[in-house]
Amino acid sequence: MKYKIWNKQDNLITPIGEVLTPQQVFERYPAAAVSGIKYIICDAPINMGVFMEFEATKEHYKRLGAPITDTMTDQEVLDAISAWEENPSAPEPTAEERIAAALEFQNLIILPDVE
Repeated sequence: MKYKIWNKQDNLITPIGEVLTPQQVFERYPAAAVSGIKYIICDAPINMGVFMEFEATKEHYKRLGAPITDTMTDQEVLDAISAWEENPSAPEPTAEERIAAALEFQNLIILPDVE
C-alpha cells in the first residue's frame, strides 16, 4: 500500500464511502487539528483506509525492522514502510521452534535401525 501525509485541507473518503471534510475529521479526531502533528493516509481514492499519526507509526515500523533512519524525509519514511510491507522478511524461528526441532532430530538419531 502506498501512503502520504494528509495536508489537512483535502476531503477524506472512508472505506465505507463516507466523504469527510477537514472540519469533520477534526471534530472526530481532535488531535488531527493540532499543528505539527502529521497523519498518514492511503495514497489512493479511498484515502482513509488508514489514519495513523506519523511519528508513532515511524517508530513502530522501525521496531518491526523496516529500514528507517532519523535522517530520512517524510516521503522516504513512507516509501520505506510501503516497501517493507510489500516485501516482508522471512520470519525467524522462535527459540521454542528451534528447541523442538533439535529434540525431534535427537529422537530420530536414537531410533533403532529396523529392517
